[in-house]
Amino acid sequence: MGPRAAPPTTTALESPVHNRIRLLAAAVSTVLLLSSCSPLPTGTTAAVVDGTPIPREAIERAITGLQLGEVRDAIAEGLPAEVVGAEREAVVREQLDAVVLDTQRRVLDLYIRREIVRSVAEDIGVEATEEDRERAREALIVSVGGPEALPGVLAQAGFTEEVFEDVIVGQEALLEALRREVLADAELVVREPRHILVDTEEEAVEVIAELAAGADFAELAIARSQDPGSAPLGGALDAAPRGAWLPEFDDAVWTAELGTVVGPVRTQAGFHIIEVVAEDTLVADELPAEQVQQLVAAELDARFFTALETTEVRVDPAFGVWSGDADDPSLRPADPVGLAPTGPPLGEDGLSQEELEELLEQLEGES
Repeated sequence: MGPRAAPPTTTALESPVHNRIRLLAAAVSTVLLLSSCSPLPTGTTAAVVDGTPIPREAIERAITGLQLGEVRDAIAEGLPAEVVGAEREAVVREQLDAVVLDTQRRVLDLYIRREIVRSVAEDIGVEATEEDRERAREALIVSVGGPEALPGVLAQAGFTEEVFEDVIVGQEALLEALRREVLADAELVVREPRHILVDTEEEAVEVIAELAAGADFAELAIARSQDPGSAPLGGALDAAPRGAWLPEFDDAVWTAELGTVVGPVRTQAGFHIIEVVAEDTLVADELPAEQVQQLVAAELDARFFTALETTEVRVDPAFGVWSGDADDPSLRPADPVGLAPTGPPLGEDGLSQEELEELLEQLEGES
């Protein structure tokens, strides 16, 4: 393993599809979704995004992917034994309704995000091709463990195949088209280093002296490097753009002259002796997906931010409200106004809010 920068962390308990959805929506995750207080046109509409209605029927169909009998049993098993009879049934029904609403809310959130992505694509004049859809579908299926795993993953998340095809695949296909448009003739400069990692500065100085005396870099890496990933390869690391490695290592790579040994360079992994063996400029078609994301992220963020400043999003309050949290804008439960609680208070005879959330996560499955 090379001295890579730490990857972003994800929530421990999310279904693969739900986790993937969050990744697909990353381009809009730093902007504030604006909602309007104006009324929705009819009771058959769950939300309206810039004049495009999202039918309530489509959202309500989402529960067909949820195994309600299993959910009911799980809720009942979690209740204290002293909660019995009609009281127990009322608590189970109330919390089952909460699970169903949560599923519908998450699906509506997906529909709204797709409409926002679509509006950006329309403004730019971009349309997803069938090839975009096929690539998106294939990548998503691979990400959840293959075609055999997909039905189970969708069922665990409470999503139907319609939601998968129309919303999840549709959104990713549009993002594919947007990435292609933004990339155009973009290029990315990459450097290919090799390194020898040792534990102490004294060892690093010894290695540098041996190299200066004519020792072979690859042979020394095999014999002395403590990096298990690159040592058997003579210290070779994959070519990568600026910012791919730990900061100290990255700075050394991008300030070094080609073919010149530099070091010792200290990082949290130890002491490195580095040689940059090649530099290349890759065009968009040659870039792996991770580097494509890096190239287009800033411009897509800017485009989404601009679009969302003027996007009108109206939601039926029965499904929730838009959050004003700029770090994670999303459809969230609405706080009831002037309503007396029904059933036992959560945390006494029923599940606590924390326990209910944990149950929902478990039903979605681990990522």
